Amino acid sequence: MRRPLALGLVLSASLLGACGTSEDEQRKADFCEDVPTLLQDITVELETVYSSPETANDVLGSAVARLDEVQPPEDVADEWNRLRTAWGDMADLIGRADLTDPTANVELAPELERLEPELVDGGAAVDDWGKANC
Repeated sequence: MRRPLALGLVLSASLLGACGTSEDEQRKADFCEDVPTLLQDITVELETVYSSPETANDVLGSAVARLDEVQPPEDVADEWNRLRTAWGDMADLIGRADLTDPTANVELAPELERLEPELVDGGAAVDDWGKANC
């Protein structure tokens, strides 16, 4: 009787240990599968803002909401959160802009310049992680 009990304990410990690992591995698999398409879709949607600037708030709001839904694996969470925060800051900035008159937004230019490296560097860090891990 002791042998099946011992085997059961070993299997239980293995399964419990695997649960923690498999959750992050599942996040990694989901991240690798879903995020490239998500970022590509968002990029395409943002391109429409050039011809219809009045849609910027809606497009950015939708993008940020979809970025919020992503649950990155632990080893890229910091990079993802940096990128997501930069997108949120961009949405906030655009929310304060007068989208009907681009010349009215000159005072927002320094904030946009501050956000640009966060967007670029955050995106590059996520991209680099994806190339190395997906």
